Amino acid sequence: MDTKQRIYQLLPIARGDTGGSSRVAQFLLSLWNGNRYRVDLQDLLYIDDDIFQDMVQVLNDLYQTNTQLDTYLNEGDIKPVIESWGNVYKFQPYEDD
Repeated sequence: MDTKQRIYQLLPIARGDTGGSSRVAQFLLSLWNGNRYRVDLQDLLYIDDDIFQDMVQVLNDLYQTNTQLDTYLNEGDIKPVIESWGNVYKFQPYEDD
């Protein structure tokens, strides 16, 4: 399975409203715009193995090819995830920062 297929398998999960959905959403949002959305790596440890493996492979593929998520997704693809989860995972600096 190629990178784009894996990403498009993850998208419907990220659009849902389960614990797994929130974890996939924060992963994709952080890859979409890491300055705006942050992922808690520890939280990703609590996801089904097959989904976790897809996420790790996507990350590895992006690293190996030196590409960004927007190479495979456009704003219309990620917009439903932003609408569902964006406020939850929007980066909020600590007051002391």
